[in-house]
Amino acid sequence: MVAPRDREVTDNPSEFVRVVQLTDSHLLADPGALLWNNLNTRSSMVAVFEHIQQQRHPGDLVVISGDIAEKAEPEAYQWLLEYCQDLGLPVYCLPGNHDDPMLMGEILNYANVSTKPLITLKNWQLILLNSIVPRQPNGHLDRGQLDFLNRSLASRPDLNTLVFLHHPPVAIGSSWMDAMGLDNAVDFFALLDQYPQVQGIVWGHIHQEFHTERRGVQLLGSPSTCVQFVPGSEHFQLAQLGPGYRQLVLSPNGQIETQAYYVDVEHFIG
Repeated sequence: MVAPRDREVTDNPSEFVRVVQLTDSHLLADPGALLWNNLNTRSSMVAVFEHIQQQRHPGDLVVISGDIAEKAEPEAYQWLLEYCQDLGLPVYCLPGNHDDPMLMGEILNYANVSTKPLITLKNWQLILLNSIVPRQPNGHLDRGQLDFLNRSLASRPDLNTLVFLHHPPVAIGSSWMDAMGLDNAVDFFALLDQYPQVQGIVWGHIHQEFHTERRGVQLLGSPSTCVQFVPGSEHFQLAQLGPGYRQLVLSPNGQIETQAYYVDVEHFIG
């Protein structure tokens, strides 16, 4: 069940894992540079971080699920690294099709920031996958990633599991975006179906909210920290929504409660 994140939790709060998912920030090297619709992507990400810190329960950790940088420029990653030093939360990063995984590995592994692909916290395991195809917008999980996923799940059947990747493994009903999804989703799901501890799959790439369920597993697409795309559109089209992010509360019994949040438009337009 996916329920609003802001209801009162009656169980022991210390037993829950609170995850903040950020995605598709498209940061630029030049701090004054603008992207879509006069957007300063650094400013929009700062606005999102400030919104998170205003929450009653900001989270236990942050997962950034790809397209961190628009052009994979080292200055963009360096800015993120430096900004995250003051968050007081561990930050885990996985690559998107706009990113350079090698460069991310060189820069985004310091202090509280990491590209570590496997996280264990309380009775949950979080698995971060690399679904990018170099110089292509679509996604693919190569044999190495599928083997890593299989080993991680097989080794900890006792832990509820949440899987993160950049590309959507299901169609979202937007033809231009569906052409850029995970191209071997059949293999991905065939593997996951062997492991009942998998409770959810979360991704970015689509710049919009999406939720469905498959065999009891929550499938969640999330909004971008910069611009959003119009759901159900046949072609690229920007929505009139501010930058967003997703919060997930993971309960000891495997239930996932989640909600997406948005920041007012005037906070981020350059």
